[in-house]
Amino acid sequence: MNYKRYLPFLLAFVLPLVLVYAWWGGFNPVSVRVETRGPYTYAYVEHTGDYAKLADRLPEVRRGLERSGIQPGAAFAVLYSHPDQVPRNERQARIGYLVPAGSPAPQPLKIDTIPARRVLVAEVRAAWLLGPSRAYQALHDALLAEGRAIHMPTVELYEASGSLWRQGRLTVEVPYP
Repeated sequence: MNYKRYLPFLLAFVLPLVLVYAWWGGFNPVSVRVETRGPYTYAYVEHTGDYAKLADRLPEVRRGLERSGIQPGAAFAVLYSHPDQVPRNERQARIGYLVPAGSPAPQPLKIDTIPARRVLVAEVRAAWLLGPSRAYQALHDALLAEGRAIHMPTVELYEASGSLWRQGRLTVEVPYP
């Protein structure tokens, strides 16, 4: 077989796709562990609909916090609806940022606190769009090995890296008995 025939195709199409996937964190390991996490105080807006559109609401929350002089922390989401059980347009979530405890709620944002609790955590250094699929798959596999399934609500934290060359860290937490 003449491999030179396929080399231009590999260099032009396959190699760039593999490089982008690697840059987005597609090959980074996902760590899964049981921890006590929280408490978290966060400013948020309610979201109904496709979870893929959650990130579109973050600029709105950031502007509200910055107008009030509150420095936003890591991006924070609470997902209430299980994607396998709830139609896409009916899914419920909260999206926002971590804020210091005792922060006032600038309109139209709301403030809530999640107390410390025991959770199963999946953590991966990956792009915002790629990380959830990797983290949830790792959680699903870990829980399936124990004869369990993912239960809602789940908490997602995304800490940006601040660098173009390094992806941020996504942490997904699911309730764990």
